[in-house]
Amino acid sequence: MNRNISIILPCFVAAFSVMSCGEHHHAESKEEAHLDHDHGEEIVIHHEEAERFGIKTTTIAPAEFHSIIPASGSIDYAPESNIMISSPVAGRLTFASRISVGSSISAGQLIADIRPEGVSGGNVDAAAKARMDAARRELDRITPLYADGIVTARDLNAARQAYQEAQAAYSSTAASGRVTSPIAGIVAALPANNNEIVGVGTPIATVVRQGRLTLRIEVAEKYYPALAGVTSCNILTPGADRWIALSELDGRKEGVVSGNATESRQGYVTVIFSFVNDGSVSPGAFAEVNMLSQPIPDVISIPAEAVTEQQGQTFAYRRIDDHGYEKVPVTCGMTDGRMIEIKSGLKPGDEVVTEGTVFVKLAETKGNAPEGHSHNH
Repeated sequence: MNRNISIILPCFVAAFSVMSCGEHHHAESKEEAHLDHDHGEEIVIHHEEAERFGIKTTTIAPAEFHSIIPASGSIDYAPESNIMISSPVAGRLTFASRISVGSSISAGQLIADIRPEGVSGGNVDAAAKARMDAARRELDRITPLYADGIVTARDLNAARQAYQEAQAAYSSTAASGRVTSPIAGIVAALPANNNEIVGVGTPIATVVRQGRLTLRIEVAEKYYPALAGVTSCNILTPGADRWIALSELDGRKEGVVSGNATESRQGYVTVIFSFVNDGSVSPGAFAEVNMLSQPIPDVISIPAEAVTEQQGQTFAYRRIDDHGYEKVPVTCGMTDGRMIEIKSGLKPGDEVVTEGTVFVKLAETKGNAPEGHSHNH
C-alpha cells in the first residue's frame, strides 16, 4: 500500500521534547499538512525545515576500511612527562597557596617551604654551611702563607680540597627550604601532607607536562598475529558522546609487549600507543578501543550516526528527491566506532542522511499523528 508521510518539523520536534522531558502543558493548534502523491513510502521534509534542523546528506563512494580488533585500555600520562620533586632538606613542610592536585604550575614556581624546626639532630644544612664557611676561611688564611713560602703546596691543596668538599655538601637553594618546580605543567600528586615533618629525599609532589598521554591496550592473545598490521585506533571514554581517532591526535603505536613482560592478565598482550594531550581525554580514564588493522579496499561505509535500529533491524535514510527521503534496510558489518561497514542495502551514488537522522526518523514515526496536534512549552 502506498502512502505519503508529510510533516512540519517544528511540530514533531515539539512532540519529541514532550517524550523526553516528562509532563508539559499542551495546546492545540492547526497545522496544514504538505501532501505530495508522486512517491510511495516517502518522508517529505521541505528544504527550509531540513536546513533549520541540521539534516545533511552525503553521497556514498567506496573507500578504504580496516579490519577491526576490539579491546579495552587505560589512559595515563606518558612516563617521560612525570617529574617527581623531593624534599632537599629535613624539616616541616608547608605548601604554597593555591598548590593542589590538578592545579597548573609554571617553571620555577614555588611549591613549598620546608623549615628545620621539629627535626632531631638540629639544622643539618646550617651545620653544612658552617663547615663550608670554616673551610673557606682556612683556605683564605693558607693561600698568602703559601705565596710567602711558609706552608707547602701539600697544605694548600688540602685546604682547597676541604673547601670544595664542604661546598659540595651545602646547597644554598636547598638550605633555604624553598621547593620549586623545574618544569611547567600540572600538579598530578602530593604524596606528603601539609605541616608534615619530612626527611631529605622525601617525595612531596609530582608534576606532569601537558604533552603526550599513553594508552595501554589489553588485547586477547588470539589477535596477536594481526597486531603487526595495527596502524591506529579509535577510543571511547566513559561519558564521552563521540569516538576519538588517535590519528587526529598524532597517535603513534609505541610497541607490543607480551604478557610475560607486563602486568597484563593471563591470555592477553599489551599494545601501547602515545598521543597528544589536547584536553579531550582525561588521564586515568578507561577506554573502549577499536584498533585498525589490515586495510580493506572499496568498502561502502557510512557514519555510525546515520544508522538507526528499529525492532532489531538496522536502517538508513536515503534522499530520493529535493524534499523526499525513504527508509532503507541495511546489513551492517564491522565498525570502528565512527564508521560502519554496509554489506547490503546501499550502493555507490546513493545520497544518505548522515546528520540530523533523528529528525528524519521522527518525521517517519510521527507521520500518522493527529493532524494539527502540537505541544507548546
